[in-house]
Amino acid sequence: MTRRYAQLEQKLNNKERLRVLFLNDIGFQHGAGIAQLRQVQSFLLLGHEVMALCASKGQVEQDLALATPTATGIWSGIRDFPQLRDKSEDDKQFIIDQILEEVSAFRPDVIIVGNLHGARWPLELLPALQSCGALVVSYMHDCYLVTGRCAQPGTCRLFETGCNETCPTAHEYPVLAPPKISDAWRLRREIFCGPQGVPLATNSRWTLDMARRGLKNLFYSDVVYLGLDERLFRPIDRLLSRQLLGIPQDAFVILSGAVHVNQWYKGPHLFQQIVSNLSAETYFLVFGTDSDDFPGVHPVGMIQDFRKLPLLYSAADLFISTSLAESFGQTLCEAAACGLPIVAFGVGGGPEVARHGLNARVVDEFDVPEFLEAIRYFMKNPDQRAEFGWAGRALVETEYSLRRQAERWGQYLHDVVQYATNAEI
Repeated sequence: MTRRYAQLEQKLNNKERLRVLFLNDIGFQHGAGIAQLRQVQSFLLLGHEVMALCASKGQVEQDLALATPTATGIWSGIRDFPQLRDKSEDDKQFIIDQILEEVSAFRPDVIIVGNLHGARWPLELLPALQSCGALVVSYMHDCYLVTGRCAQPGTCRLFETGCNETCPTAHEYPVLAPPKISDAWRLRREIFCGPQGVPLATNSRWTLDMARRGLKNLFYSDVVYLGLDERLFRPIDRLLSRQLLGIPQDAFVILSGAVHVNQWYKGPHLFQQIVSNLSAETYFLVFGTDSDDFPGVHPVGMIQDFRKLPLLYSAADLFISTSLAESFGQTLCEAAACGLPIVAFGVGGGPEVARHGLNARVVDEFDVPEFLEAIRYFMKNPDQRAEFGWAGRALVETEYSLRRQAERWGQYLHDVVQYATNAEI
């Protein structure tokens, strides 16, 4: 058989162990890094051999035992290349060659690529990886692969017609000089579109829709929802959690947080309005970088070790998100897993996890009074808090567990190989 993925197709059909390589910028740090860690865990659950490469990893990776008790796979570790981070554009081919050398040594069947922009690694790496003979899949954690440079386009629709030097956020991370934006936008169309395109997997139906709107003639794309370890993220006794954290037992505790809580698309100005209205009658607990920037809250800073987060969620009565843009919402999933009802704005992929009337009250417009009304509803109705909380827990167990994520990845690989076979690639 001369088809590109014939060997992978045979292994999938025979349920053989695959060699799966994950590649990203900053390892298992921050939101997209944690998402990749959980994807690694899913492939270990499926019994595969997994390795990870990144530009630079954090301290947490040294102590993590990735394989869950029921996993039968082999974890071959994570390696970083700090010497390849933040290189100039002139070093593009050098970066690609160095990474290809390491990838080839592992001999992967599948390569799953997450975020690269934190390392400033070139997107040309994606088609170059296809030369290794593996199935290369690019995972969309946000909209960076659809636009000319930004992760969250907000209300801007240039990504549909052509991002260019008029980009309204070119000065924001990830920064790109305006004259280079149109070329970056076209490059993405060359990489992901047409018969040789790199397949995309997205974290939500909303992200998938953004990809299909922005990337015409996209080769292949489908949703592979993120999951989490539901045995780790689960309700812990609330009285005990508060005692351990030093939180008043009789307070109504509202939890919120993100990696960077002050980024514009996390809605910090709206969050501050909510705090100002409710701080006299509630206890606001906030995690994330710059969480101490908000008067009237109890900040806990950035929690580098995600294994400690269930204690925070379990100490709260309610989780709120004021995000103005959200591709999926891992904090929403974590809150639901820990039995917390949610109040959030109905943006992006958030409502796919925080489902209105089931485990959340979703506010469709960025209306602070309506958001406050939704919070007060839960404050006044403890029975509804409990009902919504347990519904969220059940939702995670059914749809967003590590096992469910593993099943979705298995189905995705079968589907994309079948698609490529039918297209005679």
